[in-house]
Amino acid sequence: MKKSFTHVNVETILQNRELSLSILFSGVIFLVPALVHQQFLTGPIVNAVLILSLLNLGRDKAFFLGLIPSSVALANGLLPLALAPMLPFIMISNCLYIAVFSKFYRSSASLHKNSLAVVLAAFAKSIFLFLVAKLLMEGLLVAPLSTRIASMMSWPQLWTATLGGVLALLLQKNLEKNYVSKR
Repeated sequence: MKKSFTHVNVETILQNRELSLSILFSGVIFLVPALVHQQFLTGPIVNAVLILSLLNLGRDKAFFLGLIPSSVALANGLLPLALAPMLPFIMISNCLYIAVFSKFYRSSASLHKNSLAVVLAAFAKSIFLFLVAKLLMEGLLVAPLSTRIASMMSWPQLWTATLGGVLALLLQKNLEKNYVSKR
C-alpha cells in the first residue's frame, strides 16, 4: 500500500516530535538533578517532566524516565548519602505519581479539573515516601536523623509534586495550542 505524501509528512512530523521530546525530556531529567542542587527547584521541574512525558510519550517512557532523577541526584550530592536506601522507593514513587495522574487525567477536561489528578498523584507519592521513610529509616538510622529524613519525604514531596504537575498542565496546554496535537 502506497502512502500519500500528506500521510508521510504527518507521520514524519509525529515521529520527529516524539524523538525531539524524548531527547528534551531525557536531557532535563539528567541535567537538572546534576546541576541544580535545590530540591525546591529540581523537584517541580522533574515532576513536570514526568507528567509531560506521560502525556506526550506514553506511560512506559514516562516510567523509564521516572527511574533516572533520583540516581543522578544521589550521584551528584542533591540526595544525601543517608538516603541511598530510599533510592528504589523514590523510583517507585515517581512511577506511582505517573500512574495515579494517568488514572485521573482527562485530556478533554479543563485545567481546573485536571488539577485534581495532580493533587491526588502528589498525595499518593508523598504519603508513600513518608511511610517508607518512616518505617525504613527508623530501622536503619538514629532517631533525630530518621525523623529529619521522614520529614524530607513528606510535605516537600507534596509541594514539589503538586507544583510540577500544575506546571506540566500549563506547559501541555501551550504545547497542544502551538504544535501538532498528541499522537
